[in-house]
Amino acid sequence: METEIKTHHLKITSSNRGGVFFAGKKEDVIQFAIHSKFASRINLQLLHENAETYDEFYAKVSELPWEKYIGPEVSFRIDAETKDKLKNSEFTMHRTKDAVLDRLRSKKVPLPEIEKRMADITIVVRSHTDKFSIEISLSGDPVGRRGYRLFAGNAPVREPIAQAMLEVSGWKEGNTLVDPMCGSGTILIEAALRERLYGEINRFLFAESPVFQILFPTYVFNERKKEKPDTPHLFGFDVDPEAVRIAKENAYEAGVEDFVQFEVGNCLDLKNQFGKEGHVVTNPPYGDRIGKPMEDLKEMYFQFGKVIKNEFGGWKFTVLSGDFSLLGKFGLKENTHLSLKHANLKAKIVDYEIRGGK
Repeated sequence: METEIKTHHLKITSSNRGGVFFAGKKEDVIQFAIHSKFASRINLQLLHENAETYDEFYAKVSELPWEKYIGPEVSFRIDAETKDKLKNSEFTMHRTKDAVLDRLRSKKVPLPEIEKRMADITIVVRSHTDKFSIEISLSGDPVGRRGYRLFAGNAPVREPIAQAMLEVSGWKEGNTLVDPMCGSGTILIEAALRERLYGEINRFLFAESPVFQILFPTYVFNERKKEKPDTPHLFGFDVDPEAVRIAKENAYEAGVEDFVQFEVGNCLDLKNQFGKEGHVVTNPPYGDRIGKPMEDLKEMYFQFGKVIKNEFGGWKFTVLSGDFSLLGKFGLKENTHLSLKHANLKAKIVDYEIRGGK
């Protein structure tokens, strides 16, 4: 994440478990927001202050110009994750709501709708020791939830993790990419979005954001879109016909249905019909996530490792796993890995380089 921020000429001011804080020119912030592959949420910090009591917190929050962001046609919600001086997150959320509404009443602004889940504007409250932060999401919904996944299927990969897998694999736009256990299609759809939208994968999310439009009213979104590629190079397979159906629907919602070919197929029967070079990137099942017997999974990993070695010599092979004991069954030498958390499990993205081949 920090590397991605720096590539957009933004200055990192601090970082902690809550996120990475940065500052920079307006145009650079916009470009980062539109292109960010790994951010789960991008917020504007409105206030970072001390508060010893809830009354002091309320007073400072009510001084913010909420009428600038929230009007009668806009709904809002509040996410609060607080501790120490503001230890009760739910009460902090209620005091934030009171402060916002009282400020709007004082400015004679008609009161907006308050939503608990889906809202136009999301206010984020954090606290640690005697310091609290008030932030407002630039996109409303999390950036990492791009809006195309109407159906997630069984144990899906989150969009930013799919992008991280592509990054670790070294895949670039135009390269051949195969996901032999594609599930709901997230990895391939994320790759296709990078191709079709010239890397501006969050463009539509911000184009519809009230906060973004308020902050950057003169910004004009680029409408460039690549047409269907002449030669197909993004391929997804899954043994479950329902998963393939879901993947196709998600690709349609993302506007990339012409960029990815999804078919029903067993990963253990996969043949290399794609060329001498490319990337196999996939999220194979593991016990805590799927619930299959461990012995069955070990055998599946062993057999799939044979497929990779026999069919895809000269390719890159990248997987996400939350059960590291299974990875050895591939019989492959690790090239590099990235540790992370996925679905509350310790996991890692592991990249292999396949030697030999046909």
